[in-house]
This record gives sequence, structure tokens and C-alpha cells, in this order.
Amino acid sequence: MTGGEKTLLWLGGAAGLVAALWLPLFVVLFFGLLVALGLDPARFGEPDHVLPFFGAHPALIRLLGLVNVVGILSSGFFAFVLARRIAPLAPGAAVPGGFLTVAAWLLVLIAETLDLAAYVGLPALHARDPSTATLAFVTLQVAGRMTRSWGYLLAGVGIGMLGWGMLRQPEWVRGLAVLGIFGAGVGAVMFVLEYVFVTRTGDAGGGMAQAFEAMFVIVALILTVWHGWGGARLLKLAASPPAVERD
Repeated sequence: MTGGEKTLLWLGGAAGLVAALWLPLFVVLFFGLLVALGLDPARFGEPDHVLPFFGAHPALIRLLGLVNVVGILSSGFFAFVLARRIAPLAPGAAVPGGFLTVAAWLLVLIAETLDLAAYVGLPALHARDPSTATLAFVTLQVAGRMTRSWGYLLAGVGIGMLGWGMLRQPEWVRGLAVLGIFGAGVGAVMFVLEYVFVTRTGDAGGGMAQAFEAMFVIVALILTVWHGWGGARLLKLAASPPAVERD
């Protein structure tokens, strides 16, 4: 293994560890700090509740946006490096799995950008013209949720394929591979909650706030373990001498 390959594995491992911190930090900030300050997750689709809140706490929404961007970019880079590592022995799983996972995180990044545009740009408009701000908020929210729902589905399928590819290689522990395959099912469930119910209800808040909140926490736990475990494994491979890695 060349020095460049070791560096790429190290960067991919570090990205995995950063990605592992992403969703736990988001959960703490959103479901902890923001809720403590008065945000009601069950009313997250109501512009008259959300926009005044973020208008009063502009620094917090910018912090959440930064956390999301760093976490999403780290997740995408980790998926790229992981797929590249798996590809020599399992190209049929690694190539489409890596492509779908990176594409999924790109969709999630677009969705988060749409959300951030609403939370940063619309509070001032809402204070001047509530009806116009409400229309813009609902439009951005639904567009973001539709984009994010496809991201959940593609991420689940992509991570599942990467997990399947791991099963064919002794350097990857079976538990991590099975967790990746299990992620495909979770991604499908998230897709149903986001896509089907939003389109049926027209509710920008998701239509099933409590169920979605519970599923989000489950997804956060799965992705935290996936990225942390996988990132640590890439760092270990980067530190291994060539003779140990060939064994």
C-alpha cells in the first residue's frame, strides 16, 4: 500500500469519526437545547411557531446548519473511501453502493440547504408579511422533505450494498457488514414516513411528527455506530504495515 493510499484511508477514517459525531450532536442541539428554549418539534411545520423562534435565535440555526454541512460532507467522503477500499474484491457491491451513498448525502445536503434558507431568510419576512413568508416556508419545507426522503432511501440502499460487499472480505468484521445491510431497511422505512405521508397530508412538518422523531433517533444511532466503527477500522488499516494487511 502506497503512502497516498494510506493517507486516503486515514482521511476516510477521520471523516468517519467526524460523521459519527454529527447526528448525536444534532440530536442534542435540536431535541435538547432548542426544545428547552421553547421549540415544539410537533409544530415544526407551522411557520407561525418556527419562524419567530429562529428569528429570536439566529445563532443557533446557523450553528445547526454548520453541524449538518460538516457532518454530511464527512459522511459522503467516508462512503467514497470505503467503497474504494471494498471495490477490488466486491466491485459489484462497492461501485453502485458508493455511488448511491454519495448521491444520497448530496440530496440530504440540498435538503438541508433548503431548510437553512427558510430558517435564516424568512423570519424577517414573516414579521413584515406573514402570508408571503408562510407560503415560502411551506414550499421550501416540502421541497426539502421530498429531497431528503429520496436521500434516506438511497443512503439505505447504498450503505446496505457496502455492507454486503464487506461480507466478502475478511478485513471487515461481520457485525459492521450486517449493520450496513440493516441500514437498507431503515432507509426504506424513513422513505415511507417522509414521502408517503407528506404527500398524503400536505403537512410540511411530516404528517407523523412523533413516529418520524422516533425513527430519526434510531437512524442517528445506526449511522453513529456505522461511521464510528467504520472510521476506526479505516484508521487501523491505514496504520497497518503491508504484511499485516495482506494476512
